[in-house]
Formats: sequence, C-alpha cells, structure tokens
Amino acid sequence: MDALIAGIASVMTFEPLLAIAIGVAIGIFMGAIPGLHAAMAIALLSPLTFGMQPITAIAFLTGIYKGGTYGGSISAILLNTPGSPEATASAFDGYPLAKAGKAKKALQMALYASVAGALLADILLYLVAAPFSTFALKFGPTEITFVVLFAFTFVAGLTGDSMLRGLAACAFGVLCAMVGLDPMSATPRLNFGFIELQDGLPLLPIAIGMLGVTEVMFAVERGLERRRLSRGHNQNNDRDNRSTAVPEPISSTGGEALSIAEFLGHWKTILRSSLIGSGIGALPGIGAAMAAFLGYGTAKKYSRTPDEYGKGTLDGVAAPEAANSAVVGGSFVPLLTLGIPGNVTTALLIGTFLVHGIEPGPHVFKTQPTLIYGIFTILFVANFFNLLIGLLGSNLYSHIVKVPEYITYSVIALTCVAGVYASSNDFFNIYLMIIFSIVGYLMKKFDYSFVAFLIGFVLAPEFEVAFRSFLLVAQGNPIGLMVKSPIALFFFALTVMAIVRIAWTAGRKAKL
Repeated sequence: MDALIAGIASVMTFEPLLAIAIGVAIGIFMGAIPGLHAAMAIALLSPLTFGMQPITAIAFLTGIYKGGTYGGSISAILLNTPGSPEATASAFDGYPLAKAGKAKKALQMALYASVAGALLADILLYLVAAPFSTFALKFGPTEITFVVLFAFTFVAGLTGDSMLRGLAACAFGVLCAMVGLDPMSATPRLNFGFIELQDGLPLLPIAIGMLGVTEVMFAVERGLERRRLSRGHNQNNDRDNRSTAVPEPISSTGGEALSIAEFLGHWKTILRSSLIGSGIGALPGIGAAMAAFLGYGTAKKYSRTPDEYGKGTLDGVAAPEAANSAVVGGSFVPLLTLGIPGNVTTALLIGTFLVHGIEPGPHVFKTQPTLIYGIFTILFVANFFNLLIGLLGSNLYSHIVKVPEYITYSVIALTCVAGVYASSNDFFNIYLMIIFSIVGYLMKKFDYSFVAFLIGFVLAPEFEVAFRSFLLVAQGNPIGLMVKSPIALFFFALTVMAIVRIAWTAGRKAKL
C-alpha cells in the first residue's frame, strides 16, 4: 500500500502532469497528420527525455503513445485518410458520417470510445500485471530462452504477408544486435574496426532512421510522382491525378454533438472491443491495426443491423477506436512483466527505460514497486488528459490535417538530424541514421517487417545471454533440461504450433 501511495504521489506533481499533457497534445497532433504516428514521435523526441527524471520521461512518452493512438482517427474521419494504420478501420464509417454532416458526432465517438477502451485496458493491466510478474519470477535461462524464441516466431509470422520475410527481418535485427562486445567474453565482434561500435549499434539512430527519415523519403517519392503525373495533359494522367488527390477536409465542427445516451447505447461494442484490444496488446508483434480490424469485424458480426456498417454508423467508429486504444494498456503487460515489447512503440520505450537505469521484467516489481505504480498512474491519468485535450482541440483538427506535406516533412527531417546529434553529440550516429533509413526504405519497399526487425534487435541481447546460459547449464543435454521445465515445454509447444499454423495459413493463401 505504501508503494501504491508513493507511486501515485510521484505522478501527481507539476512536472509529470505537465509532461503527460504536452505528450498527449504532441501525440494527437502527430497522429492526425497522415503518414505520422506515435512511434515516430517517440523516436524523434526520446533525446529530450534524457535529462528528465525517470517518471517525467515515462510520463511524456506515454502521453505521446496515448494521444497518437486516438489522433489517427481525426484524419481518417475528416479526410478518409488514416493518420496511422490502426485508424484505417475508423474511416469505414467515420468518413461517411462526416460527409453526412455528422463530423463532430463521429469525432466525439472516436474520442470517447478511445478513452473508455484505454481505461478498461489500464484497469486490467493493474489487476493482471503484478500477479503475472510473481509467476514470471520463476523464469530462469531455460524459460526465458523459449519465451523469447516464441516471441520471435510469433512476431515474424504475424507482422507481414510472408513468414520467411518476417523471419529474415527478425534475424537481421538479431544480427545487428550482435555488433559490439561479446556479453560473456567481452571480445569485440562485427565492429569492423570502428571504435564507435564498441558498445554496439545504438537504438535511437536506427529507430529514427527507419521510422522518421524513411517516411520522409517516401514523402519525397510521392511528391515526385505527383509532379510527374501533373506534367501530362492527356485524360489518363488527369484521371491518375484525381485518384491520388487528397479529399477536401470536412469541418470538425459540423453537425450535432454526441449525447451521453448515444454513447452509452454502444457500451456492449466498446466493452467487447476493449477486451479484444487488451488481449491482442498482450501478445507480441500483432499490433493495434489488427486489433482495430478485429474489433470492427466482431462488432459487425454481433450487430442487429450489419448492413449499416460502411455506410455511416457510430458503432463502426466505436468498435475500432476502443480496440486500438486498449492495445496501449495491454502492451505494457509483456513489457513490464517479461521485458518483451509488444510492438514498435513499446520497443522504443524500453530504450528510454534503459537510459534511465530501469530494466523492465519481473524483478522490477520487487526492486522498484513505486515506479511500477507510478507507471500505472501515468497510464490512467493520461486518459483524462486525452479526453480534455481532445475536446479542447476539436476546432483545430480541420486545420491540422491541411498542413502541406512539404512543410511537415521538412520539419521532421530537421528534427531527425537534430534529435540524433543531440542524443550523443557525435556525427557517427547521423551516418548510422542515414544508413538505416536506406535499409528501412528498402525493407518497406520489399515488404520486410520493421516491427520484426526492431523486436529482434531489442530482444537479441537478452536472448543471447539466456540461450548461452541455458547451454552451459544443460552440459550437453539441452533436451533433458528443457523437459524438466513445464514452462519451457509449454512455450516450445506454442512455438511449434505457431510455425505450423502460420505455414498452413501461408499455404492456403498461395493456393488461392
């Protein structure tokens, strides 16, 4: 109880609360602009947190995560162009509602459903995380080896259209993590004579390069393509230009406000989607986009009027928004209890945790309980800031989404360079950022999952130490040691089942 009170008190001070508010506002802003998202904002702004107190830094980045998840629905509803992948399903009914003069009602439903879904997920996190961490304390090198192996397989199979490409991306992430000193013998490896790589490849330049700069490169490519099309004068080119044009934004102040009775009329959908999002968030690698589509599909399945979906029903906005926002709370379960990131955003948060001397995992519940309860409080409080800032900024939405791409991406490019340099005062990291931005561009072009790469990169050091310790303890009999551990056997069976299931699904797709 003392730790709970201390954790709440540590957040309920001026700096953490201000950090949450600023983070939520930035997250909504970044999420509302098509092509940007919370993960990119966290990658760009992580260097700003290095001089902050740990609880303030976590508050700032968590606020961005919460705000960005909701912000994607703004452009989805007003422009029919999702600001982030998880908001795609929100456009199915949000945009028809906006065109019908109900933009304000659709945006408010998205906001209220997001907050409700996130609150339910955070309550579940509070109830589940501590008991699960007690169970996770039983994990030794054997158990951790097979848990992380399952995470690799699961992520690789579910984050792209091809399991082989997912495994290749994950393996490439593991390879990049091998650069630096051997964790057991302290001998240099794969550094090619560069002293700067003695401590390994830093996460921040890689993340900023593959998230931020890569997106700038695609924006430049889109601009060049539009310019090429605009030079043509024949009918085909004109038709192409019209098809690539962004729809005119609809005023966010249009129509009536959402009543409490209308919102409560969708409580079953919101509750169902929140549980779906919480469950998916707790599984590594699936992500909020799949949760949103699953929430939307489930709501349509159980609806009495499924024919209305896609034509402009509030239920079609509530379902995906509650689901994708619930993923935030769910993703903190594996992050805090096992140290395994559930998605790109939590993988970036691990980097910030480590900078501040916090190592996520079951031991942190015993060694730093005040911090854990502080994080729970941050997640909970951020929902109310999301609601408040979302309502106060509603009149600005139609202006945010009209910001020209060349301005937005010019600022992002400058921020990428400044952020990487500020984090280390070293030009070598800028070179790394440029190299990995090209790698990220090629990976995206050829459908190699960045999520699989990043989670492989983040988890590889823990997996290597656990796996080599497992082999040392096994003394030439790894199967015998695995059989003695029910937890290891369970996750080994899950890994085999995941490989078989994913391969079977891929085979069916190939036949079709």
